[in-house]
Amino acid sequence: MQSRKPNLPSIPDDPAALAAFIDAGAAMSGLAVDPAYREGVKIHLNAVTNAAKLVLAQKLPDDAEPGPVFEP
Repeated sequence: MQSRKPNLPSIPDDPAALAAFIDAGAAMSGLAVDPAYREGVKIHLNAVTNAAKLVLAQKLPDDAEPGPVFEP
């Protein structure tokens, strides 16, 4: 069986498109983004997207199970 990975939306580089992307995401979530926090939202959106790309890049079989106990 072939593993399927979700497609991440691409984060727009254009400032106007990025603002529209944030507005659309906030509206879909029922949130209001205070203008004072928009720059922080952009920074965190970029960080979360980069982290998700790292996780999704890992090759795991479809039958992989999480460990029952965390052991550092």
